[in-house]
Amino acid sequence: MASIARKTVLLQLRKQGAVKLRKKGEREFQKAKSLTNRSVSGLVSLQRRIDSSKEQLDDVSGILTQRMAQQESIQRLIANAQESLQRENEAKEQAEQEVDFAESDEEKHQANARFGIITERINELVDEIKQRSKTAKKISQGIDDYNKSSTKLTSKIQKQTHSKPDLQKLITIGRKTTIRLAKQIERKAKQEESAKLNLLKISKKLSEHASKRRKISAKKKKSKTRKIKSKVRRIKTKTKKKSKTRKIKSKVRRIKTKTKKKSKTRKIKSKVRRIKTKTKKKN
Repeated sequence: MASIARKTVLLQLRKQGAVKLRKKGEREFQKAKSLTNRSVSGLVSLQRRIDSSKEQLDDVSGILTQRMAQQESIQRLIANAQESLQRENEAKEQAEQEVDFAESDEEKHQANARFGIITERINELVDEIKQRSKTAKKISQGIDDYNKSSTKLTSKIQKQTHSKPDLQKLITIGRKTTIRLAKQIERKAKQEESAKLNLLKISKKLSEHASKRRKISAKKKKSKTRKIKSKVRRIKTKTKKKSKTRKIKSKVRRIKTKTKKKSKTRKIKSKVRRIKTKTKKKN
């Protein structure tokens, strides 16, 4: 009985320990699972940001390519206009010389006309160069802005890409931890269930033992009650017998007393009769 009680205490302690460890494992499992889910969510979100940044970079790169092509085209046009302007300036100098050295009015008139045409061309070329230079400046400013955006986006993508392995590592660690904790929880749950079953078995044994003890105690009580009743009956029987004996003895005593009294009376009567007889004889 003492060994069963010790086993019961040990099993209860084992069960409590298994319950505590199981609950602790479940809390750690939930933390690891939550961390893994957050890491997975963060990785998905990071990948979306990387894809979005790459798309933006592609758009910026496309626009930058267009702007650079436009810049090259304008620079070529400006260079061509500057070459044309140089030629026209040379032609202008030549026309001025022709005007100065013209011998007749007609030659002078033709030289002046040619000088005027050249001057108009020079003015047009100067205006063209100015306009194209302004456009080239705007394009150059735009190219600088797009280069800055491209650099920022590239740096952003690099940072995001560098943080990606850290998240992947966290996910891997989290998944391994959840698998390990799930196995640990399963083991503790089995230990807890085993302890419960053993406690039920011991409880059943204790119940059976208690039932047997109650039956034995009841039998002992019944036996004791029977003995007491038997003893009481014997005592009653003895007391009845004693009472009867007393009554008989009392009756015998009363009878003896009566017989004694009768015997005395008879003796007295006999004596009286004898005295009477003697007196009669004397007379």
